[in-house]
Amino acid sequence: MPKIQILAGINNIGRSSLAAILLCCSLAACSEAVQRDAESYVLPANYVGAFYIIFDQPTGAPAIKLEQARLFQIPDNGVLLTQERISEGAIAADKLRFFRQQPANQLAEISARWYSSIDPEQAYQDSTTYIFGGGPGVYSSSELNCDIHFRGFHIGTQSQILDQVNHFEIEIFIKNNKLGCD
Repeated sequence: MPKIQILAGINNIGRSSLAAILLCCSLAACSEAVQRDAESYVLPANYVGAFYIIFDQPTGAPAIKLEQARLFQIPDNGVLLTQERISEGAIAADKLRFFRQQPANQLAEISARWYSSIDPEQAYQDSTTYIFGGGPGVYSSSELNCDIHFRGFHIGTQSQILDQVNHFEIEIFIKNNKLGCD
């Protein structure tokens, strides 16, 4: 029975070439994107505008899990303070879900996402409600000895986003509410 040689011809490859190949394989294995846990966001009925989640807040809401997803219930003011840490990394589109609270404790899913720039001419003719944004942010100031991590979004039609309906900067909220990081 013939022997199978896994590395047939290894003698023909120089040691430095073999080291380079092994290094490339190791780097490729380590370069996989870190995947975030699934996340669900529940917004008040008819909420339009900016909404934020500010992480690592000792007096914030405790972590909530629902069906293997981190659940963030956004209050009427559009800013959720949570004790949870921000999740770093990429997230698959099907693991990032948005809902509006409906009567009788029902949820209506908002599945439309907007990823590119808005064409002002078409924006006022589109009545679809979109979720915009979702990137992580960091607030730093000379008064703090740490960074405040947050994630920010907008919900509304394209025209509502252009008209800045209920738009506000999280930095002002942080300063006005004297948030810190204990």
